[in-house]
Amino acid sequence: MVSWRGIYFILTLFWGSFFGSIFMLGPFLPLMFINPSWYRWINNRIVATWLTLPVALLETMFGVKVIITGDAFVPGERSVIIMNHRTRMDWMFLWSCLMRYSYLRLEKICLKASLKSVPGFGWAMQAAAYIFIHRKWKDDRSHFEDMIDYFCDIHEPLQLLIFPEGTDLTESTTARSNDFAEKNGLQKYEYVLHPRTTGFTFVVDRLREVFLLRVSASEILLMRPSLQPCASLYLLTSGEKSCSGAMYYLTPASWCERHP
Repeated sequence: MVSWRGIYFILTLFWGSFFGSIFMLGPFLPLMFINPSWYRWINNRIVATWLTLPVALLETMFGVKVIITGDAFVPGERSVIIMNHRTRMDWMFLWSCLMRYSYLRLEKICLKASLKSVPGFGWAMQAAAYIFIHRKWKDDRSHFEDMIDYFCDIHEPLQLLIFPEGTDLTESTTARSNDFAEKNGLQKYEYVLHPRTTGFTFVVDRLREVFLLRVSASEILLMRPSLQPCASLYLLTSGEKSCSGAMYYLTPASWCERHP
C-alpha cells in the first residue's frame, strides 16, 4: 500500500534539492574560482541548513527515533567515520546525530559515482563536495588525494563518512559476501558484509600525513530492533510502523569507538 507520507517525503526532498541547487547554491558558483575558501565556507552552511529538512521529516512524519550511545563526536575534529550499511538511507540517520553532537557542515560522504548524475540530489551533493568513487582503486586513489588536498588547501576540517561494505545489505550482497568469505577462509556474517579496507586505510593515513594533526577514526554500528534489513523503498512507501516508526541505534557497541 502506497503511503502518502512516503510520496510527500520523496517529492519534498527532490524539489528542495532541485531548486536549492539552482537558487541557493548556484549563485555562489563564481566564488569557487575567485575565493575557494569563502565558497566552501558559504556552501557548507547552506547545505547544513538544508540537511535539517530530511532530519525533521524523518523524526516528525515517520516517527524515527535515533538513540545515541557511547563516545560522542568532538565538534570540529577531523575524523573518518565508518558505518555499516543496513539500508540506502543510513546517512540520513547519522544526520540526526551530527545535528546534535557535531556540525552538519563538516560532514562529507563517500558515495558511488553514479549518484552525482541524479538531477537535484546529485547537483547538491557535488556542490557540497561529497566524494564520488567508481569502486576501482586505480581510478579512485588519485581522486581521494585531490579531494584531501583540496580540504587541506582551504583549511576546512573534514568529517568523512565511509561505508566500508561498499553497498547496502541485501540478500544478493550477503550471498556475494559469503562467497568471498568461503573462498578466502573467512567468517561468514549474517547482518554485515565483509568490508573493503583499502580506501579506508589510505584515507586515514593520507589525512594524518597532510594535516600533520591527530585524525580520529570513529566506528558506528547502526542497528534496528528488527534484525531484518529494511529496504529504503519499503521504508518510504509502506505505512506500517515496522520500518517507519523504528528506533535506530548509533552505538559504539563492543568494538566501535573513537581511535585517536
